[in-house]
Formats: sequence, structure tokens, C-alpha cells
Amino acid sequence: MRSGSHAIHLGVGPDSSSPRTTRRLFAAHFANHPRLDDLLLCLSEVVTNAVLHAVPPIHVRGILVDATVRVEVSDASRTAPVQRTPTHSSPTGRGLNLLDHLASDWGVEITGSGKTVWFEIAGGPAR
Repeated sequence: MRSGSHAIHLGVGPDSSSPRTTRRLFAAHFANHPRLDDLLLCLSEVVTNAVLHAVPPIHVRGILVDATVRVEVSDASRTAPVQRTPTHSSPTGRGLNLLDHLASDWGVEITGSGKTVWFEIAGGPAR
């Protein structure tokens, strides 16, 4: 896979089917990435957070640079996501913790028009 040769950009609706649809499209687009399962799990968590908590419009962008996929999920809210410490029985609150464990790097950028939650999945093993 060559640098910058693989990019995808989607508009995502604020409905419960959006994470599944986004995951399916990214799975097809980045099918040869060696850490596809980690990529799709992180993508699902970030898109689900956007659908549940963000302000539309929601845009998802993925780009391959060398062997690293960078995913950016942008929306119109300027409120940063909050990393939680869920209990074993909590049904939610694990998304950002998963990014900590699976992503090579991740962060949040707040702008005048909203925010972007981004993460990167390198082609090598999880950190």
C-alpha cells in the first residue's frame, strides 16, 4: 500500500445504523490492512460516540499513509469527549479506553466550527 493512495470520506447520519454502515465501508476499503480488526473496533467506537453525543453534520475520513491508517471523525460540537472508567457491568464508556490500548496515537482537535476525534492504527502490532 502506497503513501496516501487510499482515502475514504463519508457523511454519517445520526442514526443507529451508521456505525455498522461505516464499519462495512471501511472494511472493504482497507481490507488488506494487517490490523483491520483493531481499526474497525476503534472506528465503531468513535462513530458510535459521534452518533450518540455529537452535533450533525458528522464526517468520517480515513487515509492510508505508508502502513498507518488515520481516521478522523468530525462534527459540529465543540465539546470534547470524556474518558471514563466504567465498571464491569457498565454497558457504555469504553470507547476512549479502547483507543488508548489499540491505537498507535489518538487525540481531539477543537476548532471554531466543532471538533475532530482522530486515531491512527499502524501496520505493526498494537502498542
